[in-house]
Amino acid sequence: MKHLLDINNLTAEEINQIYTRASEFEKGIRKSNHLNAHVATMFFENSTRTKMSFEMAINKLNANKYDFCADTSSLNKGEDLYDTINNLCAIGINAIVMRHSDNNLIKELASKKYYQDISFINAGSGTNSHPTQALLDFYTIKKHFLTLSNITLTIVGDIAHSRVAMSNIALLKKFNVKIRCLAPENLIGEKIEGVEYHTNLKEAFNEADIIMALRIQKERIQEHIDIESYIKNYQITKDNLPYAAFLMHPGPINKNIEIASDVLEMQNARTILHQAKNGVFVRMAILDMLLSAQGL
Repeated sequence: MKHLLDINNLTAEEINQIYTRASEFEKGIRKSNHLNAHVATMFFENSTRTKMSFEMAINKLNANKYDFCADTSSLNKGEDLYDTINNLCAIGINAIVMRHSDNNLIKELASKKYYQDISFINAGSGTNSHPTQALLDFYTIKKHFLTLSNITLTIVGDIAHSRVAMSNIALLKKFNVKIRCLAPENLIGEKIEGVEYHTNLKEAFNEADIIMALRIQKERIQEHIDIESYIKNYQITKDNLPYAAFLMHPGPINKNIEIASDVLEMQNARTILHQAKNGVFVRMAILDMLLSAQGL
């Protein structure tokens, strides 16, 4: 792998290779030192879990970490982003972990010939792609189930604006997971072949093995959202959460909107913190593969 840009660029075999390497890091079987590697994080949108776990992963790999702050960079002096990255490449940065509101920017950057010495890792782009979140969700799910082909996953929330939903659907379809999406009509978005779409919670939750909740992405929505109606019809509560289902959420959680706060104290909800923990090992695996490919 030269870059990690989108789940659609990965085969099922490559996804399993990332899983295996992440598992080796978690178990302490694999040790990697990338003392000569220089990794920059460039986050143009807010982040806690993704940014911190990438920084933790970089540190655990003994690579050198550089936090690029757009607000104090030469971008505020009028420098073009392409020129900024060209200079980072010249300085000696080997990999860039980037989050940006543009759906296609990171793919465009990775296609530039004069960035050939840099590996790009997509840490969330626009509304359509968040590959490392999908990979850590896959890792979390696979640790609980011997086979994925017989499980049912229901994703509930703002499907239309969720890059997490898009990447999880793309990944889990490769492993024949039965996927349902639950949302009010105005938050369903463009429908994907092979996915069930529901507006009724009871139907969508019936016999589901995993419930994956999403927040309403207010920063990406122009139209008015009736929060009270959403809470009434789609909030996950102790009464409607299937007894044996794992509850997942990429974070941040808006308590008492998508999930009632007392649900987060249930055993089912511990998976949410497992996701955050597993994100470090998965991102270690990705960085290790990309940096090793560069001979670093």
